Amino acid sequence: MSTTQAPQRDLAQLKQEMKAYALEIGLDLVGVAPADPFLQEAERLEARRARGHGPNPYEHPAIDERVDPQRWLPGARAIIACGIAYYHPDAPPPPNGRAALRGWLSRYCRGLDYHPLLHARLQRLVEWLEERAPGHRHVAYVDTGPPLDRAVAERAGIGKFGKHTNLITREYGTWVFLGEVVTTLPLPPDEPQPPACGSCTLCIDACPTGALTEWQLDSNRCLSYITQMKGIIPAEFRAAMGNRLFGCDDCQDVCPYNRRARPSPHPEVAPADGLEGGEPSLLRLMAMTGSEFRRWFGSTAAGWRGKTTIQRNAVIALGNSGDPAALPALVAALESESEVIRAHAAWALGRLARLSPAVAPEARAALAAQLHREQAAAVRLELNAALEAVDADTGRR
Repeated sequence: MSTTQAPQRDLAQLKQEMKAYALEIGLDLVGVAPADPFLQEAERLEARRARGHGPNPYEHPAIDERVDPQRWLPGARAIIACGIAYYHPDAPPPPNGRAALRGWLSRYCRGLDYHPLLHARLQRLVEWLEERAPGHRHVAYVDTGPPLDRAVAERAGIGKFGKHTNLITREYGTWVFLGEVVTTLPLPPDEPQPPACGSCTLCIDACPTGALTEWQLDSNRCLSYITQMKGIIPAEFRAAMGNRLFGCDDCQDVCPYNRRARPSPHPEVAPADGLEGGEPSLLRLMAMTGSEFRRWFGSTAAGWRGKTTIQRNAVIALGNSGDPAALPALVAALESESEVIRAHAAWALGRLARLSPAVAPEARAALAAQLHREQAAAVRLELNAALEAVDADTGRR
């Protein structure tokens, strides 16, 4: 008897065997959702687009394709949602390290890039299904296709949508990478979990830029997105970035569900060699060569934006540090080949001079000298703004 005609109890047994196999191959969470259209999510996405909050540059742009599983796989009957836990406790600070001159990487991009890691495990699950359910079709997605990963996982009972717009799981809190296998196999669905959050607003209160309201995120203001954007970062967000090099975990760090989250059992997603526990030296990053960037970041989810993005964010972090030891690196960055680095170095020198007045004369001299020889209009704007800020601050003192 084929699986298209198999009784429900046989499909239920197959599902249990599939879940057991998924755990064996390193998938920490598994649930099954029906492949019905995501009508409520369609309304949310349309309303979000109307407010100008999406789609962000990293999302699939077509809403109709994102909410219809038949567009992901014609004939789809079920969606197998899967998750891998990635939380590893922060390492202790290095001895004698200058805390103010260390950057910070979001926990999701400290270890191996989750896209190929999770996809390989999903593909093993697909192969298992092909052996046990011949005649059916399956396709795996990890964050790069149209599926709404969190909505699928919520429907499959893996977790519940939180006010910070992350998925909250019982076992691992929000620290979970998500993917799915869409299948024509009519597996019985799992039950959704009860609501989360209640009256708690800790995540909303903690957001550095006010990007969060209940159940909604304005990606135009989210530092996780802003640290990944190309080009020149709007001035209004630079101070709020602090020492962030890539991503932002503030809304997750304060989430009560994460206080009891289990650590990840996977060493692959622990901080990679060279990243100093996820808080690398900013001065080391500023001196980083192309080959060092590829060695330190190339295997992580922070590597795809390139060296300039990481160094641009390191420049901002140096300015925000208020540490006089940042001055030589910022002065050197004014002569970078990259206009983006020079523009942010100008801002960072002005910021450093305001936070550490003792360096103001040297910072001002460096800004004035660079303005004299700078040709790029965008950099000249930043140089002039920095000089005006330093002079105004000096005048107030």
